[in-house]
Amino acid sequence: MDESARHQTMNLFRLTDQTLKRAIGRKVADTGVFRSQHRLLMFLGKHPDCSQSVIAEKLEISPAAVAVSLKKLEKAGYISRQSNVEDNRINHIVVTDKGKAAISQSIIYFQEIEEAMFEGFTMEELELLEEHGIPFEIVPGVTSPLAVPAYNGIPVTHRDYCSSVHIITG
Repeated sequence: MDESARHQTMNLFRLTDQTLKRAIGRKVADTGVFRSQHRLLMFLGKHPDCSQSVIAEKLEISPAAVAVSLKKLEKAGYISRQSNVEDNRINHIVVTDKGKAAISQSIIYFQEIEEAMFEGFTMEELELLEEHGIPFEIVPGVTSPLAVPAYNGIPVTHRDYCSSVHIITG
């Protein structure tokens, strides 16, 4: 891959990442939990007896970020901390009913976003994803570069800004 193609590919990765973050942010805005906190809350739902250091390691975020997020989630009533009966220095993080409801809604939201992101991939593209161990689901519809922005209310073309769109594949 030449330098220009590598640069274009990296820009597409960045654009995809930004679009995904915006899509998640818009989708979860009504839940009262920030985008990054949804990931933590969902992790806690699957791994209820994790220490903060294990959470930081598994989610690849700093222990300080975990502490801040847990404090916000606790203040909002999504989790509670309970002291260990045998050792008061150990706190167990418990997902509350409010937290469980947010997790259930998050799962639905993330599935919808993932479906929109993979719409329109060709079988060849899906086979490449499978070869690289990336899970996917086939959902018939429009191409993914159109689906994600459209899913989030962003027109790909607009008479006042951009009258056409070009999708270049390899």
